[in-house]
Amino acid sequence: MPTPQERGPRRPRPEMDRKYRMEGDWAVPNQRPAPPPQRRTPTQEQRRAAARRREQRRHRRQLAVVGTVGGILVLSGIITVLLPKSAKGEAEVPIATPETSATRLVAPVPYGGDGASTTVQAVNWGTVGPQKQAGSYTYTALPAQPDAVPEFGRVSTSWFADAALLGDSLTAGFCVNEYNIDVGGALVCGYEGVSPNTIVNRTTATSPDRGEEVPLDVLSAAQPAKLYILIGTNALVQPGNDDTFLAYYGKMLDELRTALPNTVFYVQSVLSATQEKVGDDLPGLAPDRLAVINAAIQQLCAERGCYYLDLNAEFADADGYLSAEFAQPDGVHLTVSGYSKWVSYLCTHLPYDKDNPYQPGSTYYLSDDMKNLLSDIP
Repeated sequence: MPTPQERGPRRPRPEMDRKYRMEGDWAVPNQRPAPPPQRRTPTQEQRRAAARRREQRRHRRQLAVVGTVGGILVLSGIITVLLPKSAKGEAEVPIATPETSATRLVAPVPYGGDGASTTVQAVNWGTVGPQKQAGSYTYTALPAQPDAVPEFGRVSTSWFADAALLGDSLTAGFCVNEYNIDVGGALVCGYEGVSPNTIVNRTTATSPDRGEEVPLDVLSAAQPAKLYILIGTNALVQPGNDDTFLAYYGKMLDELRTALPNTVFYVQSVLSATQEKVGDDLPGLAPDRLAVINAAIQQLCAERGCYYLDLNAEFADADGYLSAEFAQPDGVHLTVSGYSKWVSYLCTHLPYDKDNPYQPGSTYYLSDDMKNLLSDIP
């Protein structure tokens, strides 16, 4: 093998010179340090974009902080509401016990409900109203009875099928065949010349249809669902016995209530007489006196849970006397048109009830289908 001297000088290899270097007899890679990257100076637009990105990141961090704080406050509020008062340091409101409930006073409402209450309750309506609470007592003010039963939708005369009419000769006029007044088959207990004391004393009276009978006994046997009362004209023809009359009137209502515990009472105001007859023969039936008497009767109704019907206002003229249009020559009794007006009044003045037989076209008329839909509503 020739020696290096014999081989002569070695020709340089450019590629090897760039990539390798000789270390003895070996060629090793020639690792040259990479030149440092050239740093570019950012433009003005790039600087603005970077500033906007930094601002957006800062805004998102602020929103995250605010949302976290708000969520904590809402959660703490909910927990506070759900905590019992004792845990919040507040006094608990005691739950009413049977003993506490027994002291709760509630004013009775004769006009409330369906009118079928049989409990006899007395209340001074002038003292009922909001009261300052003291101790464990609670005074509850409930709606007071209106002045009189207002006008509602019209019912048919079938409304009177389970009713009775009690009164003097005015009521007895419903039995006059010539009048042909339809009262739906009501039991007519009209007796000429009777007064409240006749009912209280169980005095025998004469019915145009049935002859002699004791009115209270007849009613007690019939047990009508409704009782319409118009009585007092005979006792008030002459002035001067107001206190006695009202005492008997209240006693009459009490006796009737005892005999008819499940009956709804409708008490009608006493009618005045015509102006001519009041001036001549019937001074006790003057409008000013009857206004006081009827107001007292209304108070008796409020105390005993009876409905009050201001019938006198329906028949009065501008001066309060019985309108001559509906009066017979005696100035007290009614004509046929007067009885028709009376029945019409009773058919439109009754407490509201969805089950009342309101006529089609009436304000409160309900079809059978609608009644069926409302059948589950008390």
